[in-house]
Amino acid sequence: MAYTLERVKRVETFSKSLEEEGGSNMRTAFILSFVANLILTVVSLALGPSRVAIHFGLGGAPNGWAPAYVNALIMAGMNAIVFVSLFFSPRLIRTASARWINIPNKEYWLKEENRNRAESVLSGQMCRFGTVLFAYLFMVGVLALQANLSTPVRLREDLFWWPFGLFMAYVAYWTVN
Repeated sequence: MAYTLERVKRVETFSKSLEEEGGSNMRTAFILSFVANLILTVVSLALGPSRVAIHFGLGGAPNGWAPAYVNALIMAGMNAIVFVSLFFSPRLIRTASARWINIPNKEYWLKEENRNRAESVLSGQMCRFGTVLFAYLFMVGVLALQANLSTPVRLREDLFWWPFGLFMAYVAYWTVN
């Protein structure tokens, strides 16, 4: 019980500091990182060949190909789905039945007087995660564009693995916190 109350207090303190420091700044970063990925998709479509590698195997050799417009549609669609999911999901805390919500200390956070704070905390967490995810996807997108513009087509694995490792470390950190 002490752990639960301490965790609630820590999350409340953290969420208050986020609001004071500009939770809207994280939301802005999230939106801008999404837009940057859409711009990269359009740039890749404009600059890349008509047929692009869409998947790479070990060693960076391409093992999946598609027309560039198909790749652009897939990337834009995936980015849009991720953005909408992360941006709007915290609002569900207001309307979804409590049985469908799985958060620590659910009874506390779902009290009417705490729902606004819960939505704010979840929104901040989703925006932070989304910003990091879109930053990672942007790096991968740049590497894929670079690979498709090179002859022969090859992904630079030496530049791929460190962002992947950093992203996985962040996912582990975000999951635990």
